[in-house]
Amino acid sequence: MNKISPPKAILTVGGLGMVAYHAVASQYLYFSQWEHQTIHFAFLFLMVFMSYAIKAKSRLAAAGLYLCLAAALACCVYVYGNIEELEMSQGFPSQAALLAGLWLILATALGTWLCWGLPLLLVAVVFVAYFFLGHLLSGPLYHPAFGFDYVVSMLSVGLSGLYGLFMSISADQVFMFVVFGALLGIFKVEGLLMEMGKILGRRLRGGAGLTGVFSNSLIGMVSGAPVANVAITGPFVLPYMRKSGYSVDEAGGILACSATGSQLMPPVMGAAAFMMATFIGQPYAVVMLAAILPAVLFYFAVALGVQFLSVRKELQIVRMDVDWALIRRRLPVFVLPIGLIFVMLLMRYSPSNTAFWASVVTLVTGFAIKDTRPDRRELVRSLVSGAVTGAKIGISLALIGMVAQTLISTGLGSKLASLIHILAGGQLFIALLVTMVVALILGCAVPPAAAYALCAIIIIPTLTPMGVDLLRAHMFCFYFSIIAAVTPPVGLASLAATGISGGNYAVTSVHGFRLSLSGFILPFLIIYNPLFSFDFSNAVWSVCSLVCILTGLTSLDALLYGAMARPFTPRDYALSAVVMLLSFWLTIWGAHLAPPLCALLTLGVTALLAAQWFWQVRRPPATLRTA
Repeated sequence: MNKISPPKAILTVGGLGMVAYHAVASQYLYFSQWEHQTIHFAFLFLMVFMSYAIKAKSRLAAAGLYLCLAAALACCVYVYGNIEELEMSQGFPSQAALLAGLWLILATALGTWLCWGLPLLLVAVVFVAYFFLGHLLSGPLYHPAFGFDYVVSMLSVGLSGLYGLFMSISADQVFMFVVFGALLGIFKVEGLLMEMGKILGRRLRGGAGLTGVFSNSLIGMVSGAPVANVAITGPFVLPYMRKSGYSVDEAGGILACSATGSQLMPPVMGAAAFMMATFIGQPYAVVMLAAILPAVLFYFAVALGVQFLSVRKELQIVRMDVDWALIRRRLPVFVLPIGLIFVMLLMRYSPSNTAFWASVVTLVTGFAIKDTRPDRRELVRSLVSGAVTGAKIGISLALIGMVAQTLISTGLGSKLASLIHILAGGQLFIALLVTMVVALILGCAVPPAAAYALCAIIIIPTLTPMGVDLLRAHMFCFYFSIIAAVTPPVGLASLAATGISGGNYAVTSVHGFRLSLSGFILPFLIIYNPLFSFDFSNAVWSVCSLVCILTGLTSLDALLYGAMARPFTPRDYALSAVVMLLSFWLTIWGAHLAPPLCALLTLGVTALLAAQWFWQVRRPPATLRTA
């Protein structure tokens, strides 16, 4: 038996303790809000610093991290023991509180740098520096001078900034779902989902590419992490795709795009979706239900893109054997907890309570089935891994909390919103374009949850006065923050896919970006069409909108890949362009038409697309290449 080193033992015990504490906290309220957040904060420091100290390349670096950890934990102990005093003296800290707050800020910054690199840290540094020094500026960005003690208190020990909304999201919503996702990994769910993906993929020319899309959409229901999805499905689907005839870069692009959609697929959509529920003041079930239709449409468009690409490349169907026995054995491990999550969230149970019971059901069913039963070491490693991942997300949310507090205390948030409104000239479409660009830029530099949070705080106050429903405005920012993971020049999902496939990163990014272009259309449709907020007051337009969205996305993919049932001729390009433009025009402006006219035009668009398909099917195919 291998002897475990003391640092690894501390990490293991700390991880198990963190999971146990949050499991109990999801069921019983033993501590006040601030006590609970302080305990959670201490666990974040423990898991982040210990995990990186173990991997440190030198003893000096490890020793430095241990010292930072000890000081951070001491500060948490101080806050825990003086919560009432700190709450009463917000903005006017004692000398001890000032030192504790300053170290908590620095430790959070260091932890974020270790976990997420410099970009997110630099964004926060700019905002916090503005809090300290904004009074030196002139013009619209000027704010009154704040004392050093006041700023430190508002960012930390005043129980705001590091504490409050974002720490609550980490402690009470995100963490237990991260643990649930880690648990599913040890019960061999990825093998089940791959086999389920083969059921559809083996009958279509897209074959292995469609298997990757379908399996990622299923894994996305429980993961909500694009890079993790790439790591899970990549080793399985990439060989299939290469065998089918896709180039290494095309295969990587398909993998990156389909994995990115995991954060759009309910019920578990990652930290950003939990933040959205908090921002709009609605139960998470509202966000989950609103996300179903866009997520299905996104994967519909991605699957069509893969199919049309395979037609363009004239690939042959690669028959893949489906292990039906494996599906029957392992299906309960996936279906039961997912079904429970849907039911409990719809019944308005809290996310942490839902994730706890989903984890319990996963453990019971996983151990009850011999095929999925892990040993105790695998279980412990999984729980500790989930705790470390949850801590990394939590430390980034703490940093974003400081940015949010800066925007509130200095009034910068309203100033930036006014600036965007001026740039847009009061035009909603221009404001949406600005929002899209900002979200994509932030999403290229920082994690999706952080990018979404910044957009929600800064930009949404610009959109809502223009008549945009609050939920739809948040969904717009959410989508572009997520799609940034596959958008060049910095697409994290594409980078991860390239690391597995061994392809060219730039080419892979372009393929993934082209496949994800439906994700650039859907957010605008969410804004302009009430169908996505389940407003069926105009029933005819609602039905016509759904049909037109399907025909529009189909034609868009056909134009991007130059194929449908057969590779395109110039006439096909022209016809697809007409169908696409008419479809999206009806989706946006159909409410202004009389219902019979709207229905007639929708029928005409559908007939054009169907006629194009049948013309292509009847056209003699070109000589097929061997796959």
